Amino acid sequence: MMKFKILIALALLLSFCSNAQILYSYPKGQDFYEGGRDAFFKEVVFTALNNKLKACDKSEALLMRFVVYPDNSVKYVADNDSTAVANNKCLKDKMLEIVKTMKKFKPAEEDGKKYAAMFFGTFTDDMLRGNYSSREDFAMPVYIHKGKEGGIEKFREKFANCFDTNGFKPVGNEYSFTLNFDVHTNGETGFFHMNNISDLKSFNEMVVKCAANTKKSYWKPGNYKGIPIKQIFKMPVKFSNN
Repeated sequence: MMKFKILIALALLLSFCSNAQILYSYPKGQDFYEGGRDAFFKEVVFTALNNKLKACDKSEALLMRFVVYPDNSVKYVADNDSTAVANNKCLKDKMLEIVKTMKKFKPAEEDGKKYAAMFFGTFTDDMLRGNYSSREDFAMPVYIHKGKEGGIEKFREKFANCFDTNGFKPVGNEYSFTLNFDVHTNGETGFFHMNNISDLKSFNEMVVKCAANTKKSYWKPGNYKGIPIKQIFKMPVKFSNN
């Protein structure tokens, strides 16, 4: 069986991250905001209340990505889940308004050098009312295989059956990477990313193909209090010459 770690996806994501030297995520142990993720969301809620931002006319929830650059500036990453963005435009605009006022962002660092890196957050209309979201409010995506709910284990099984190492020989005894991907609000998969990426384009394409939806195997999107919301999955993969 395998375990994957690679930065791939669409050629779009690959060029976005590698050419611009933007890390897909922060190195382990580093935070994108002073005080960590909890401090970030507390300030989001405080700012919403302090600025007396009105809640949206309907309940909204949206996963958003940002890039923090070495000079501490922050930019929103355009989302290709157009349905999610369109259905939650009010929340998106208000969160962009809040984030641009926040001053405690921290760039990623490796070997004493600062790098641009992405972080994500799941925002809800409840935050505009001074409330915090709890894990119980979220329902994870469900994997559907041949008309039946199979769960994440069925996805791993389908991926393993598709993944063919014939013709690919890792340097050394084994090769490992982690595959990251989004499940969009319509159940489609996208924004694939692999760290420890292979030099072989055909191998990388196979990984994405094996993780993508098919007519018989696909995702039922997750939700927040019934509102479809994007979720991010991470799957380690490892294989050897044996």
